[in-house]
Amino acid sequence: MPRIPFRILLAAAFGCGTGFLTGIASAQQVYLLETICSTAVSKAFPCTVEAFNVEDATEYRHAFDGKTVSYRVIEDPYVRIQGRRSDGSPWLTVRNAWINFKTNELCFNDRVFCVINPTFLDDVKASGGGAFEGRELVGLAFANSGRVDVACFDNGCARLLEAIGR
Repeated sequence: MPRIPFRILLAAAFGCGTGFLTGIASAQQVYLLETICSTAVSKAFPCTVEAFNVEDATEYRHAFDGKTVSYRVIEDPYVRIQGRRSDGSPWLTVRNAWINFKTNELCFNDRVFCVINPTFLDDVKASGGGAFEGRELVGLAFANSGRVDVACFDNGCARLLEAIGR
C-alpha cells in the first residue's frame, strides 16, 4: 500500500489543498465555498466555508445562521489541529475527524459538526497519488496535544471502533 503523506491526511481532514498548510504573517483568504453543513442537532443546512492563512496556521471558518464554527491546522513546532465553537471562544483540541468520500462529507468530534465539500475531497483524492484510490472512509483520532494518534481506512475504521468498544 502506498504511504500517504501526513500533509495529505491533514488536508483531507480540513477540506483544503496541501499547498494551503503554510502560514503567513497576517490573515489571507485562500478560498470561499458555499456548501452544506450539519451538526449533531441540525441536519443539512446551508453554510459558507472560508479558508484563511493566519500566521502559522490555516483556519477554516464555517458560517451559518449568524454563527461561526472554526477549525485550524497549526504546523509549528509540530502539526496539530484545534477547533472552536464561535469567534472569541477558546481553541480546543479536536478529538477525531472522519471523511466519507462516498458522501463527500467531513465530520469532526463524532459528528458534532460536519461539512460537505465534494469539489475539494475529489481534489484531495486526486492529490493522494493513488493512496485514496478505492477508499471510502478515512478516520483520524487526535491526542490531547492535537497531533494525529491513529489513522484508519475503510473496514479498518470499523475494526478500530470495535476494538475500543464503541
